[in-house]
Amino acid sequence: MKKTKINLFSNIDPKVYTSLGILFIISLIVLSYQYTRHVDCENAKFIIHSDEFMTNRVVEYYDNTEGAKSWEWDFGDSTAIDTRQRTLHKYKKPGDYIVKLKINGNCTHEKLITINSISQQIGYLPTIISPNVVTVGETISFDAAKEDGESWEWSFGETTTTDALEKNPSYKFKSVGEKKITLIVNGDVEHTAVKTIYVAPKTIKAKQNLDIKSYEFEKPHIAFSLPVGTAQKDPLVDMLQYIPVSPKSKVKNDSLQSEKKAPEISNEQMQLLLNQVAAQLKTKDDFKDFVCGKYDIPVVANDKKLIPFDQFCQMIAGKKIKITALRMNKDQKNCIQNLNIHYKVKKMMIWIKE
Repeated sequence: MKKTKINLFSNIDPKVYTSLGILFIISLIVLSYQYTRHVDCENAKFIIHSDEFMTNRVVEYYDNTEGAKSWEWDFGDSTAIDTRQRTLHKYKKPGDYIVKLKINGNCTHEKLITINSISQQIGYLPTIISPNVVTVGETISFDAAKEDGESWEWSFGETTTTDALEKNPSYKFKSVGEKKITLIVNGDVEHTAVKTIYVAPKTIKAKQNLDIKSYEFEKPHIAFSLPVGTAQKDPLVDMLQYIPVSPKSKVKNDSLQSEKKAPEISNEQMQLLLNQVAAQLKTKDDFKDFVCGKYDIPVVANDKKLIPFDQFCQMIAGKKIKITALRMNKDQKNCIQNLNIHYKVKKMMIWIKE
């Protein structure tokens, strides 16, 4: 009896082999495409460089990641996405910016940069532009030269408060004399610009022309002189002989000088103490001498919160903060009356304002 061979592949349609071959070729193309665009996302190499990380200064961005074919730069200031490998950018406002780079459409990397304003440079002083001599009652224009700040605080020397908040204010002086003009840019009290000007009185103009014919000239002095008489003894000489001499009174000390004043504290020392409060190394009691025992002094936080000082210390305790601006007002005893503070809190690796 003959044995028959059974062929398992004889009943398979040749179209199946064709389909499998096409799928195999497509898989090879996809794998080769992914291989050529493969990037080690953990080892991205991109550089952010600038000589001065300040407003209106050029910042350079460059990526040198191996295998990178496309780039998407997000500069963090709501400007358009840039798709070049090397590019340049300028920031118009100071602050912290998160720069994001997407490589080959799938690898995203972030870096945090801080842009400062010109007035935040160490030793930088704003420039006040104004006349050196003005007239009382005249409208005078002031200018902060070459300033790109966000806030200006002008004082024109006639009051103890801030007189103007714009960059180019105008003012009329009400009294004559020397006036000390001060300008604080972006709340940087440490670098306050000062200029002294002189306010002159108004020039008085005659309402009517003088009539020379009706002018009465001054009479000679001899017309007012008395005839010369005999010398007389001054009676005050005899009176002074009988007036008792009063003892010299002791000079009283000025009451303000005898009062005990609060110790001095600078903005930098105040920031250091507040950072220690946030780290839970200090409490409000460590500020007793500086606030003269008044823990309820007002604190303006980020221009939107007004809270007592003791509650502010509780609010920042245990948080990681970064103080960007601080201003203290003190009284005659050197006691801190109020605080104006700008700060950020680090949450999820990002600095944000509370």
